[in-house]
Amino acid sequence: MKIEYHPFTVDDISNAEAYYEEQRPGLSHAFRVEVLQAIEHITENPLLYAEVNGVRRALLRHFPFSIVYRILKNDTIRILLIRHHKRHSTFGGGRH
Repeated sequence: MKIEYHPFTVDDISNAEAYYEEQRPGLSHAFRVEVLQAIEHITENPLLYAEVNGVRRALLRHFPFSIVYRILKNDTIRILLIRHHKRHSTFGGGRH
């Protein structure tokens, strides 16, 4: 399967990295590594996470974030958003 990203996911990751780097130097790198590992896991096992309203959500282990994605018909996984758990559940709901 191939991966594609919604254009705003870059902002999602950049904003989180800026916050974590401000909290402790180097923490942003740990966040990025965990996001990339989770996306790799999603690629290897895209059906592992439950589908709710057409999207799936993978939780990060050490950071309070979820990766919300959709499996498209052309064997593509579309990463819709990287959402902090404290964000309202409708945040990013318009992304396709």
